[in-house]
Amino acid sequence: MADLTDDDHEHMRKVTGYVKRHLAQRPTSESMEDSRWRYSLMNWGHDPVKK
Repeated sequence: MADLTDDDHEHMRKVTGYVKRHLAQRPTSESMEDSRWRYSLMNWGHDPVKK
């Protein structure tokens, strides 16, 4: 496995920060299966309904 660069680490911090902030905004009234919130997180590689 190749060594990670400083840019790689910065990108990983950006992604985890984004996912953490958006998980805190979990919708309560709409179905999560087709919510814009879920698709936004999936664009960053995280599916909040996948177990």
